[in-house]
Amino acid sequence: MVSAEILAKEFVNMGIAAGDPVTQMKLQKMVYFAQGLHLALHQEILCDEPFFAWKFGPVIPSIYQLYKKWGSSPIIEKPVSPDSGNPNNPDVLTSAERETIDYTWEITKNLDGITLSNWSHAANSPWAQAYAKGENTVISNSIIKEYFEQNLIKQSAGTES
Repeated sequence: MVSAEILAKEFVNMGIAAGDPVTQMKLQKMVYFAQGLHLALHQEILCDEPFFAWKFGPVIPSIYQLYKKWGSSPIIEKPVSPDSGNPNNPDVLTSAERETIDYTWEITKNLDGITLSNWSHAANSPWAQAYAKGENTVISNSIIKEYFEQNLIKQSAGTES
């Protein structure tokens, strides 16, 4: 399991390296999709913080706080990790975590934050099940896992079902 800060940093750095920096909205959705994919594919939590059902989709408040200065603009500065010189660096990812992050990047890199937000708002999505206007409701990891498992199976099965 990795911290929300490290997970977000990975996507921010990937966007900068690709010459297509992510926005706060896109970043939040990428982290959310990474969590869902990791839960479905590896049966374990990727990110150590809960997602909340905010108006524009699933959000991790600590990521919002870290990158809010960018507003809706692309995040163009690489984040600095406070422990980057530490030999027990928490930035070290397992191969499964790296695989999930890379896979999430590949399937979302060419999509904007609005498109990803629309995906997260689909009928019966974990966000749709948890969202209550004016409240900060936690989206259960078990609901995220179930939703991504069902949708990965449907997508993998194609038209066979």
